[in-house]
Amino acid sequence: MSSVFARRRRSLLTASVLLSAVGATALLPVATASAATTSHAAAGPSARYAGKAVAIGQDMVAVLRNDPRAGGPEAWIRAVQPHWRQGDAYMERVLTKLDRGHGTDQERGLTLRLVGAGGSAPALKVTSAKGGTHTFPLPRVGTPDARGCTLIQEQFIGAGTVAVLSNGPKGPEAFFKDAGDGTRFAGVVNRAHPSLPKSAGFLARIVNPYGPAPKLLTNMEGGGHPASTTAFPAPGCVK
Repeated sequence: MSSVFARRRRSLLTASVLLSAVGATALLPVATASAATTSHAAAGPSARYAGKAVAIGQDMVAVLRNDPRAGGPEAWIRAVQPHWRQGDAYMERVLTKLDRGHGTDQERGLTLRLVGAGGSAPALKVTSAKGGTHTFPLPRVGTPDARGCTLIQEQFIGAGTVAVLSNGPKGPEAFFKDAGDGTRFAGVVNRAHPSLPKSAGFLARIVNPYGPAPKLLTNMEGGGHPASTTAFPAPGCVK
């Protein structure tokens, strides 16, 4: 067993305490406890709350959507963990939502404005007193990001490790990170490379990567122990 993986195992107790506080699975967009989410819960499946997530500072992400059939353009502002990185799950607490009817708001010292909502190139402008203004273009209408096709889920798989699973038009994909500090390690599994190499120090393999219900098979304990299976989230759409 590699020294890196041994360190992951030593962090199991800390990670277990952490994840028991925030929940072992961090997808569940329809279960997000917020008034904004509840008021739109009848709008559609979990993909209704997915989109292109970008970090905007102050431990927040903006989930940008531009699907006119679902009320777009819109930007859902969500609180995330301090170590959030692109590709991590983001379906946590909703702070506010910007759309055509509510185009400006302030959160955690940032001024947020949805501009060009009636045109072909809407964008989110984020202004801070010290950092100036940053502009985040919304995805183009008709793209997977605009429709929220790719859903992301985090699952604790043992030995202080979290698997981040996603599924969308390109199929299932997963990477792995330390549950305590968010450090990524061991590589990525997807359709092109469905299994981690032996050098990773643990078993991780996508079962049925081209099928309708792919699963991630993992074994953090080595030989002689039963493996665990985690279902990938179903994608929000296929085109």
